[in-house]
Amino acid sequence: MICNFYEVVDAMATERKADRRVAYTKLALREALIKLMQDQHISGITVKSICDLADVNRSTFYLHYRDQYDLLKQIEQEVMASVRERLLQAPTSLADEADVSGIGPITLEAMTKILEYAKENADLARVLLSENCDYAFQHDIMELTQLVALLPNGSLDARMRDYIVTYGINGCVALAEKWLKEGTVEEPADFAKLILQVLYFGTSSFARERK
Repeated sequence: MICNFYEVVDAMATERKADRRVAYTKLALREALIKLMQDQHISGITVKSICDLADVNRSTFYLHYRDQYDLLKQIEQEVMASVRERLLQAPTSLADEADVSGIGPITLEAMTKILEYAKENADLARVLLSENCDYAFQHDIMELTQLVALLPNGSLDARMRDYIVTYGINGCVALAEKWLKEGTVEEPADFAKLILQVLYFGTSSFARERK
């Protein structure tokens, strides 16, 4: 019985070491891809270049991912899960107020939490919102936050709604990307208010404020 006990302990210790090695390997590959994507589109990056930068064998890479696109997809899924978790921590009901804290399908607090996550993971966020990533992720993140939710009354036809959604996605992504590139000078709460005001009230609302 004593021998069996020590065998179990040894097996558990070995498993923990293996788990740590896997976690370290995945982290190294993830960081390598993000670094490469700061200068290159995902389509121009090879598994070899990722492995060389991460100092990981290609055979090890293929134990975890099919190719560079699969690695990027898993990173995107992790980000989506983190953003979803942040959204669950924020209130979902909208206040009936005449400012951006109560307009639209996302609250000011929820938007602030998303931007706080982006600021904490600035290098990753810059890459995922840049032209070196794929448009699908940017669309998915906007859908998750409901930042460009369609009008509920269905007063617009499908083509016009598509124009509005495209405008909303591109505008929000461009604002967030510029904020990240310039070092997140504004606090997340202040920048969240700016994004929501532009999206739901338009740029003319700033002119009205100055009058």
